[in-house]
Order: sequence, then structure tokens, then C-alpha cells
Amino acid sequence: MKLLMGLLFLFFLVGCGDGVEVERDAYSDPDKVFDEALQAHKDGKYEEALRKHIWFHQYALDYQLSLSGVRLSYALSDWRCLGTKYPDALVALEYFVDKAEDEIKDGGDIYSVFHDFESINEVLGNEERTIALFEWLDRNDGRLAEKVSNLARQALIDAEKYTLVGKYLDSERELDMQLMQLDVVSNFDVPGAKDGEMEAYAYETFSEEIQTMVAILAKNGRLDEIERVSRKVEEKWDNEDFRAQLELARRGVFPERKKNNSACCCQS
Repeated sequence: MKLLMGLLFLFFLVGCGDGVEVERDAYSDPDKVFDEALQAHKDGKYEEALRKHIWFHQYALDYQLSLSGVRLSYALSDWRCLGTKYPDALVALEYFVDKAEDEIKDGGDIYSVFHDFESINEVLGNEERTIALFEWLDRNDGRLAEKVSNLARQALIDAEKYTLVGKYLDSERELDMQLMQLDVVSNFDVPGAKDGEMEAYAYETFSEEIQTMVAILAKNGRLDEIERVSRKVEEKWDNEDFRAQLELARRGVFPERKKNNSACCCQS
């Protein structure tokens, strides 16, 4: 029923009013569309802002894959804020959540669709829906649950579902991945970045991810794995602050979570 109501809403949005359309070929520059969505929101042109947010969400990656981060952070944040002034915007967000859940249960492109599902739920404060769908995957297809376990991890940790999150943690494989990412990102040359900026970001991210992994292992009593991980990371990075944080993680203390997408992009 919720999905049907969302479809009806989008039908009226697309087909009525001022000849509004959000078809793929309506625009071709996602950067421009996103900027215009923000400006329309700021100017109180809420229907226009929503049309452009919907187009950006549906089609931006067809034109520019590098917008994937913006699409699921700043864009969703502004869309949610738009919904505080224009309730139809929240109806549209809920529609895309319902649509993603149906696609996942029907065997769609699970990783990208679950990423949309989880990200929208986070900005809406509906993490319990992310958990419920992940638990459904766990019961029905562990292979698919494993594919998206990293996306559901934070919601599961926040809900203290440590056994379930630990079920899909392969500490050896994840450690190898984190070490590889640390080397790649710390040496990545980003135009305009200050000296050492990418290296600092890489080590901050590495620290947070390793602390989280070790805390999960601690919550599940996997002490041998904690020792193996600790030895390897301390060989890689001999840092006093990191060692102190790692010691807390060994006691099951998770790093403080950073939520950066809760603020609106623009304020009117």
C-alpha cells in the first residue's frame, strides 16, 4: 500500500501541474541539476526542488559515477530537510525506500540498491528498517546478506546486534583490505589537497575501521583474532594514540560515530 501511494504521488508529480516531468532526458548535467535543486529549495520553490532531487537520485550516476558519494549524502540530506517544509518530499523518499526493498527481495542488484535503502533510512532516522531487511536476508539468503553486511554494520552495532554483525565478519580478509586501502589512499594524489592531507585522512579512516572490527571481535569473544589483528596493525602503524584506542576496542568499546549527513545543505 505504501508503495502504491508513492507511485500515485509520483504520477501526479510527473504528469500534472505545470507539465512537470522527471524523465531521464529532461536534463543532462547532474552537477547543474543538483545546484539548481539546492537553490530552488532555498528560494522556496519546493516542487521544483523535489523534481530535481528525484531526477538527480535516479539518473545522476548514469552521467557521472563520481557523484555517488554526493548522491547518498548531501543530496539526501537536503531532500530530507526539504521534507520538513514540503511533506511531499518525504512521501517521495519513502517511496524510494519501499521501491528499493521490493527490488532487493525480488533479487535485484543488491549491493547498490541496499546502499540506497540504507542511506535513505539513515537520513530519515529509520535504521530499524535497514536492520529488519538485513535480518530477512540473513534468514533467507546468507550469501546476499554477506554481500551487504558492511552496509548494514553500523545500524546493527547501534542496535547492539553484535552476534549478527560478527557472523559476517571475516577479520583476516577485512584486515588485508584495510591495509591495502591505507596504502592506496595515503599515497593518492588529489588535486588541491594540502600536503599530508590525504595521508592523515587515510590513517584516521584506518584507525576507525580497525577499532570497529576489533570491538566486534571482542563482543563475540574472538580473542585469538584480536591478537592477530593487533599484532599486524601495530607493526604497520606504531602510534601511541592509536594503541590507546585499540586497547579500548579490545574491551569492546566502539569508536565514536561520525554522522555528517544529518545537517541540511542549505538553510532558508
